[in-house]
Amino acid sequence: MRALLSGYYGYGNLGDEALLSGLVRGLKERGIEPVVLSGDPAATRGRHGVAAAHRYGGLLPALARCDVLVSGGGGLLQDRSSQRSLRYYLAVIGLARALGKRVVVYGQSVGPLGEAGRRRVGRALEGLPLAVRDAPSAALLRSIGLSAERVADPALLLDVPAPADDEGAVVLVPRAGHDDLNAALAEAGRLLHDAGHRVVTLAFHEREDAPACERIAASAHARHLAPATPEEALRHLAGARYVLSARLHGLILAARAGVGFAGLVYDPKVAGFLDDAHAPAFRHPVDPRRLVDLALAARRPDPDAVAELVRRAEAGLDWLALHMHG
Repeated sequence: MRALLSGYYGYGNLGDEALLSGLVRGLKERGIEPVVLSGDPAATRGRHGVAAAHRYGGLLPALARCDVLVSGGGGLLQDRSSQRSLRYYLAVIGLARALGKRVVVYGQSVGPLGEAGRRRVGRALEGLPLAVRDAPSAALLRSIGLSAERVADPALLLDVPAPADDEGAVVLVPRAGHDDLNAALAEAGRLLHDAGHRVVTLAFHEREDAPACERIAASAHARHLAPATPEEALRHLAGARYVLSARLHGLILAARAGVGFAGLVYDPKVAGFLDDAHAPAFRHPVDPRRLVDLALAARRPDPDAVAELVRRAEAGLDWLALHMHG
């Protein structure tokens, strides 16, 4: 069976690439051949060892050659960032259905959605098997008459490498476009540095996050890291003292590495993950001193909560394979 994967792949976002790594490996282990719709098919082929097609120009030929479309994972079905993104992902689903292809919605965080977006998503997903990775998404779908399985992000299934050589640093992960949260990270970093602790910044989307990382690094006298792959990011997180992240996958990979973490919430999907992981969550306004206290305490994540997330990620791939076969 050949499955076409639709997501925000091939754009240098390490979170989406980490998700794709776990998804590709899981599908291959279950005897399914993945093909990826990508913004950079050559990079996706080289990085993940899969067939890839351009998400616009290659969409129709790729759909024609595949047995099933997998929409996800990731935060695809939302209209906060742009209407164009939502239109694209719903159009891919609609085209696959028009061609008579099986469609499965997997590993998504749905929303936020305005009223028009809720209606469009409800119509597009009606009758499809749905799996979401957080409680807020499941609740949103219930509110528009759809039921969904609960799974977890397949990035939780990545192998944990040996730690990088910056072991013991507090890792700060900002997110572009959220200056209030990034300012709290910068002040926490400054306080940690003044108290004699090493701080590093880590960019999960270098093109977007580099300016925020550099501002925080200047404030905290920190080293700025720009890993090229999810595995490299995981190496740095595996050696951390603690992780303070405004990026969802900074939290997910910290959980996978067994390193303590706290999240700065910019989206319901982040709150949903932190709730599942029994980890601290902060919303604006954030008190940087509370972040510092957590980093100094360096409490490890709840092992039972993380184990349940890993179990749910593995079970989610089984659910996906089952529904791909009908």
